[in-house]
Amino acid sequence: MSAMTDIPQAVSRAAGLRPEDADLVRELLDTWRRKRPRNLLRSRYYEMHQRPRELGISVPPHLRTLEQVVGWPAKAVDALVARSQFDGYVSDDSGTESELRRIVAANGLRCAYRKAATSECKHSCAFATVTAGASGPEVRFHPATSSAALWDFSRNRIRAGLVVMDYGRGAGRPHLPTWVDVFTDSAVIVITRGRAGWRAEYLWHSMGRCLMESLAYSATLERPFGKSRITRAVMNITDDAMRESVRSEISAEFFTSPQKYLLGADKEALGDQTKWDAYIGNIFSVSRDEDNNVPTFGQLSQGSMQPHVDYMRQLAARFSGETNVPVSSLGVVSDNPSSAEAIYAAKEDMVIDAQNLNADNGEALRNVAYMALAVSRGTDYATEVARAGVQAKFRNPATPSVVSQADAWLKIARIAPYVAESDVLLEELGLGDDQIQRLRSARARSQSRAILAQATQTAGLSLGQTGGGETT
Repeated sequence: MSAMTDIPQAVSRAAGLRPEDADLVRELLDTWRRKRPRNLLRSRYYEMHQRPRELGISVPPHLRTLEQVVGWPAKAVDALVARSQFDGYVSDDSGTESELRRIVAANGLRCAYRKAATSECKHSCAFATVTAGASGPEVRFHPATSSAALWDFSRNRIRAGLVVMDYGRGAGRPHLPTWVDVFTDSAVIVITRGRAGWRAEYLWHSMGRCLMESLAYSATLERPFGKSRITRAVMNITDDAMRESVRSEISAEFFTSPQKYLLGADKEALGDQTKWDAYIGNIFSVSRDEDNNVPTFGQLSQGSMQPHVDYMRQLAARFSGETNVPVSSLGVVSDNPSSAEAIYAAKEDMVIDAQNLNADNGEALRNVAYMALAVSRGTDYATEVARAGVQAKFRNPATPSVVSQADAWLKIARIAPYVAESDVLLEELGLGDDQIQRLRSARARSQSRAILAQATQTAGLSLGQTGGGETT
């Protein structure tokens, strides 16, 4: 939550907090404060609230407050997130898959994942936490603006994390934290603010790991929490585009009203008319001067908007090269329509980015599923990992048409007939989970009727044979 004022240092001095955990909380708060300015900066670019630094050369001082916004940073994030669609879990154990389906529905994970992926691509990472709720495991996602984590390089996972779970409102201080959870390998430390100050309560667990998982965009060995889609290059190009947008708007005003001049005329030639009245008037007349000369009327050559259009197109191409967002998605349209092959090639890099995002987030979501199952069954993380294979399922990021997708999979089904009897075919055809469930029920009813009809026919034949023998 970008409007959050601060996480007070008093959280690390909460009553009941053990000394070693107090040091851990201080380290987490230092991490949060160190990353906060850049996270808020990227939020401002995403929300189009950031103004560029003025160069002070081409824009007149009284027009420097002219507001122009460019939504390219939001496009860099949203275009990728739109191709990353979480569609639940699959498992080689039907009971586990059914239980995960209930967890996904109870926590609204499909919708929650889309929000988390937006925060992830905006700030470089987002976090998922798993806790025990009144009706089962609770899975929540948190943005980097209200959470922090420390990485354990030896175990390749989060060592400890801090999340603001709830906010209150104070005089002139909106979104003041009132509830902070600290996650460690052995406990969830619930720190709440009351009238007597901050107080800590320990909820011990036997998960065997921290109940917090990171969703990191384009993580590396040196940067396990990833990097933002709104990079320094993206912010720089956006600043250039906003300045160019201001210059274009000012030039458009002069382009609409070209500069004219009148030489050799008396100062009273315009009478009570303003310069604008003279420009838009239907009839404009002046008399000869005292030497009987006719005043000279002329117009300065009109400035062209084409250089501004070309520069904006160049900026869009640079932005596209940085983010893999097609130029056509940035409002720049080519005079010549693109072929189908060119459109596919323009989207290919974005599809590859989405596949990588799905692969990375799929690992994180799988760990979340194991922790949720452990909470639901009263076991631990290692037990659930060894019990049944679980995978996160995503829609095809290439978003092919239903016709082309159906044609491809029907051809596969002819070569491998068993594919036609699996749910994979239904998933690849783009059907939703609810539709697949109804089709499963219809298939089960159809199979039951077929078995019943076959049994009835077999019983009838047996009775006929028996009856024929008695007659003989």
